[in-house]
Amino acid sequence: MLPKKRSEKGFTLIELIIVIVILGIIAGVAVPKFIGLASSAKISAARGVGGAIAGSISSEHAQYLLDTTDTYDLAEVLAATTFGGGITSAMVVATSATLITFTYKGTVFTWTYTVQSGETPATITETSGF
Repeated sequence: MLPKKRSEKGFTLIELIIVIVILGIIAGVAVPKFIGLASSAKISAARGVGGAIAGSISSEHAQYLLDTTDTYDLAEVLAATTFGGGITSAMVVATSATLITFTYKGTVFTWTYTVQSGETPATITETSGF
C-alpha cells in the first residue's frame, strides 16, 4: 500500500453510511407527513368548491326574494358559480337534479343538493369523499 498523501481528501466509509442512515430517517418521517398534507389539501380544495357553490346559492336565493317568479335550480346555481385556483366548471358536474360531483386529482367528492322551497333557500350537504 502506498502511503496517503496529505493533499488527498474524501469521505470515509463510516461517514457515507451515517449520511445514508440520516437520509433514511428523514425520508421515513417526511414521506408520511407529505401524504397526509396532500390528502388534506384535496379536502380543502373540495370544501372551497362547496363554499363557492353555497355562495352562488345565496346569490340566487337573494334574487329569488326580490323577484319570486325567478326560481332557480342546480343547473342555474352551477352556471352562476365562479371557481378559482385552477378549478374549472368542467370539474364540477351535476350528475342529477340533486347530486353534485367534483373530481380532483383522482378523488371524487359529492354533495347532495336540496331544492329551494319558498323562502327556504336551497342547500348543499357533503356526501362522500370528505
